[in-house]
Amino acid sequence: MRGRAVSGVPPGRGELAGFGSRLLATLIDLIWMLPVSFTLVTLGAALHGGGGGAAGYPTPAAEALLNLIFGLVVLNFWAGPHQATPGKRVLGLRIVDAGTGGHAALGHLALRYVGYLLSALPLGLGYLWMLWDPRRQTWHDKLGRTLVVREAGASRPPPSTAPHG
Repeated sequence: MRGRAVSGVPPGRGELAGFGSRLLATLIDLIWMLPVSFTLVTLGAALHGGGGGAAGYPTPAAEALLNLIFGLVVLNFWAGPHQATPGKRVLGLRIVDAGTGGHAALGHLALRYVGYLLSALPLGLGYLWMLWDPRRQTWHDKLGRTLVVREAGASRPPPSTAPHG
């Protein structure tokens, strides 16, 4: 299924990103974010003598706080100015304001980031929501009032050669 034109975005500027490309972008981000996050948490634990957790590691609450801070730093440095995480940039995707199709405000991106947890909690239903949403929005997209689009001229993954049945 081809992407749909984005309401509020001038023609030729992009189309709604599909589930597969968004999933692949997330996997690309996780490939580099998880080791960096783990390293930061481990270094933080070593520098501060643990934090009360088992084997000198921080408590789950401290680890969650460190991961939240790391995520907000990533958001500020990548998602804000580029309107895309590194994984989205690789695939020619970007995050836009759902109302205007323009640059999403940093506050909306922060709400979107916090909304990842809401999307994940009920067995990932919030992520799957885009499969039947007319604007292909997940719950965190809706919370942040954003859309994810494929930039005009960005290369598309090759179509599946699997038999249709």
